[in-house]
Amino acid sequence: DEQIRATTAATTSSSNNHNNDTNNNVKGIPQFWACAMGHIDLLAELITEQDVDCLDHLTDITCNDFADGSGFELHFHFNNDTNDFFTNSVLTKRYEVPNLLTEDEPMLQSVTGTEIDWKHPNKCLTHKTITKKQRKKGGPNAGQVRTIQKTERAESFFHFFTPPKMPELGDVVDEEEADAMEEHFDHDYEMACVIRGSLIPNAVHWFTGEAMEEDDMYGDEEGMMMFEEGEDEDGEGGDGSGGFVFHPNGGSDGSSPFPPPAAGEGENPECKQN
Repeated sequence: DEQIRATTAATTSSSNNHNNDTNNNVKGIPQFWACAMGHIDLLAELITEQDVDCLDHLTDITCNDFADGSGFELHFHFNNDTNDFFTNSVLTKRYEVPNLLTEDEPMLQSVTGTEIDWKHPNKCLTHKTITKKQRKKGGPNAGQVRTIQKTERAESFFHFFTPPKMPELGDVVDEEEADAMEEHFDHDYEMACVIRGSLIPNAVHWFTGEAMEEDDMYGDEEGMMMFEEGEDEDGEGGDGSGGFVFHPNGGSDGSSPFPPPAAGEGENPECKQN
């Protein structure tokens, strides 16, 4: 009996070690989140090819709704062992919305994001360093050439984590600036709601492209209703005042850094990548 127990214990230990090794060696689906995000137009329009390289290291996206219903936090988890762009293991976007659970228009009280710690200026995706040569036109050193470096903003999804500062109570903001700020926060909050309400709960469907098909079906139905209400068959408004111009493909030129939706059917893969 003691020999049997010893053999069983050794077998169990060996099996557990094998399972642990297997779990440690499990790798997520390559570009899972990059593909899923790339299939959502609102997000894809902000993602560059360089962003995709960084999003390869994104292992999970989670959302934490505040217990009192006053807001939520989005968490983007990255693999620190492979990510050579920044040191952060988690990038967070926090929204304080006191009336989140009501049907009223959301009232943004505060929007904050993680400051990204880029490992090297050359790895920064939100800004790029431009080197220029200037020739002095006048003076004793006329014709002398000097080299200067200038930092410029670069298009990137990662600006999402650096929202503009909301004006404090009593700050004087002109109308044009206020309109631009309101438009920015509207677009930012819309992105957050898409991530929270669609991408996270339906990540597999966005990855495979099934969610795109459903979205297209809805868009076609909406377009038909708009056509019936405001346009004749020739695309002009029935009252001669022009009409709604519907672009079923969203006006895209077809270029995208993302692969097409996965083909075929099968069991849904896990959303969280290891």
